[in-house]
Amino acid sequence: MAKLIILRGLPASGKSTWARRWADDPSNTWPHCVVSLDAIRLMVAGSAANRDRMWSRHAKSFEAMVVAMGRHMVADALDAGWDVVADAQHANPRYARELALLARRHGAIWETKDFDVPLDELLRRNAARGDADRVPEEYIRESWKRFHAVMFRPLEPGDPDGNLLDRMRADPYVRVVPVRGETDVFACNFTSEAFREHRWTARTINARGLFLDGDGRVVQRGFEKFFAVDETPETSFERVVAHARDHAGALPVRVERKENGFLGLVGAGGDPGTFRFWSKSGQTDYSALIERLFPEDPAVRGELWRMLREWDVTAAFEVIDCESDRHIVGYDGSGLRLLHLIRNAETFSIDYGHEGAFTQAGGFVRPETVTIARTPDEVAQAIVDAKASPREGVVLYFADGWMVKVKSDRYKLVKAMRPLLQRMLLRGRPCNKTGDVADLARRIVDYARDHDIDLTYERQAFGERDVDMTKVGELVDLVR
Repeated sequence: MAKLIILRGLPASGKSTWARRWADDPSNTWPHCVVSLDAIRLMVAGSAANRDRMWSRHAKSFEAMVVAMGRHMVADALDAGWDVVADAQHANPRYARELALLARRHGAIWETKDFDVPLDELLRRNAARGDADRVPEEYIRESWKRFHAVMFRPLEPGDPDGNLLDRMRADPYVRVVPVRGETDVFACNFTSEAFREHRWTARTINARGLFLDGDGRVVQRGFEKFFAVDETPETSFERVVAHARDHAGALPVRVERKENGFLGLVGAGGDPGTFRFWSKSGQTDYSALIERLFPEDPAVRGELWRMLREWDVTAAFEVIDCESDRHIVGYDGSGLRLLHLIRNAETFSIDYGHEGAFTQAGGFVRPETVTIARTPDEVAQAIVDAKASPREGVVLYFADGWMVKVKSDRYKLVKAMRPLLQRMLLRGRPCNKTGDVADLARRIVDYARDHDIDLTYERQAFGERDVDMTKVGELVDLVR
């Protein structure tokens, strides 16, 4: 098992000297490395002089970048199974505690290595350093005064059921930001790096659309991240069918139509009759689109608020807005599709038992159940049928709680054209890409021009134009 060694000590206490000896020790044959914040500062700045200028002029942003890079490097090394020394002061116990939590999140053990040196000796050693390594004497004195009494206390990183907000913040692949309009609520989500680099762990998967208060309690939540068939090795077609065949309790599988809009999350606000209309990031410009489609009748709203509060759930909707947010699949009109009631808890789970009552109380529509697959062969056929569908696809809900989605081939093709069409139709630039997708996009634009078809529309709520992907989808079969 990989180990993280967290060094703690003020400047000139001997941390880096110890780290170099540890790295050079020939008896240490396990893969190992040192992540030094001092080294990262110098690497980023390019020179000691520029490092000092960056620190004096941009201290907060510069240090935040350095710390983030260090966290990523530690996490990557632990994921690779390497032992790591985190070489930094960690004078504030918070930073050492967050590293300990990071180690636990990445399946590693951790320990601290303390360098408790008297203040007079620290000042003597610092004075003997070269100009590039010497820090201001006042900095050491102030750090000693502020942190020495607490920095060497034993860490208590918390058990797995501790403060969830702290654990989310400790993970470098989770982004935690305050929710607009709230005083003590934070939105969690995986970072763009986690998405690009496939850093899928229990923490990054769970972070998607998770809202916490300052004490780490779940205020509201959406779906955890789940994947499409053939998107990851674990969700390959063969493995999905094998899951239905080999896992007791996996069958039957409910195959539900995947609607084509954006996700709206509705929860009970703190005051009676008030709601939080949030997208995956919290209060955004899309919140008004959700609210305008929600029931207006005060009595209905009061009953829906009571249900959400009493059952402690979030109502997850697919929001279909034909006026301001058109997608590929066309609809006769705007509206909400109730996807599920999701329990406000750290572990993702759906409250199936109350969905019927909530749907009826709000007069909501739920997505179509396409079929119930009762055998592995029926699961396989449902995937094949979904890929050939003209709709977006389906979601497979296994009886054991596992969820997998299927995107149709046609949907993926049309979606792949969107950035090319935005370049041509909104920015007036030529499509200089090659390949089948680019060729199809050019043919659609030529066809629309020849037949006087406007492929853009005004997004009413945002006052901007965008590509009308619904029209694009309708033209695909004409020009292919």
